[in-house]
Amino acid sequence: MRRFLLILLISAMALLPLSAEEKYASDPEGWWTSLWSSSTFNYDIYVRSVMLRGGINAGGGLSFGITTDRFRFDLYGQGDYFLEPLGGQGGAALLEIDGEVGLTLGLRILSFWAFDTYIACDIGYYMQFLKTPYQNDIFTLGFNGLMVRPKLMTDLKIAKYYGIMMGVFYQIPIYPAYSDYAGFGIMLSIA
Repeated sequence: MRRFLLILLISAMALLPLSAEEKYASDPEGWWTSLWSSSTFNYDIYVRSVMLRGGINAGGGLSFGITTDRFRFDLYGQGDYFLEPLGGQGGAALLEIDGEVGLTLGLRILSFWAFDTYIACDIGYYMQFLKTPYQNDIFTLGFNGLMVRPKLMTDLKIAKYYGIMMGVFYQIPIYPAYSDYAGFGIMLSIA
């Protein structure tokens, strides 16, 4: 599954220069200038949940960035609270949370009426924090590393500056590999 998603993401990114060349071939200012001429600032406040270790977690975050007529670039920060720390009922850990910061790169693949659909990928640095029964007054840093999250998002503009975005994703901790944090998830955003 990981290989399929990575091949899909690399293929989509490889086709970006071809689509830009065709669209802006007749533009004397060049495709780069034309790309940024219609850019707007965007922000999202979102909630998310991921199926990990046979259960779900609760999370959310904030992102802000720039949207053009074709692409989306965001910086984000997010965190998750695990309802079952380390997959158990508190034996190995009393509390588990994680935090992540990173960059989202997206390509708009469909635009219809007030809907915009993006294929995107988050690339971020995550950190796992635990409270153990032996040291219940301090947090211990667990796994941390590089996270990649391919996702499909649909944005519905409900007013000039506001919208609702829904998405599905599959997150993969790349380095170091940590299979406990790999899983499917959903997100709902107010933009």
